[in-house]
Amino acid sequence: MHGMPTITRRAAGNRSRYAILGALALGPKSGYDLRSFFERNLGFFWQESYGQIYPMLRALAGERLIEAQEAAAGTRRRPYAITRKGRAALARWLDEPAAMDVGRVEVLLKLFFARNGSPDALATHLAQFRAEHEQRLRLYSAVEARFADELAHFPEVRYWRAAMRYGVHLSQAMLAWCEETTRALSPVLVPTTVETPRPARRPRR
Repeated sequence: MHGMPTITRRAAGNRSRYAILGALALGPKSGYDLRSFFERNLGFFWQESYGQIYPMLRALAGERLIEAQEAAAGTRRRPYAITRKGRAALARWLDEPAAMDVGRVEVLLKLFFARNGSPDALATHLAQFRAEHEQRLRLYSAVEARFADELAHFPEVRYWRAAMRYGVHLSQAMLAWCEETTRALSPVLVPTTVETPRPARRPRR
């Protein structure tokens, strides 16, 4: 398709450093702690793997943006703390324009080329996509409860809630899209079969 808009992308690794700096700005964390933090708190819009976290920790320490601390007794996990230089780097990045990313959504790729496949498979893909976003909405509801209870004392909670609400609106929009798409493709997704009417039985005498 011609004429589609192009969006400038930035290397993900360049932003991983700021995701880690932001997490450490909330308090010292080990690589394991960081992985758990991203999965539990940012997983609906940002993820970092161990393969990204540990090399980045070494790089940030080499730049003196973070510093390693002594591991707690009985554990080999060494926490890292953000330095003053690291906080300054984080603040500068927060002032920069945010990049607009276009992710890979496989269900849309399959939908685009669906004429070459099975209607039943496409119906299954759409149903699974719907179920995923229904599950996400249940997760966001649980997160909202945490914001109102155990996390309510954090001064950052208003920002965390605003970021989470993006996920809520996105999943609600995806569910509306699923309904619209299912209706639009109903002649294809649900093949129509016309049954030949049976002759009426004559009443027995």
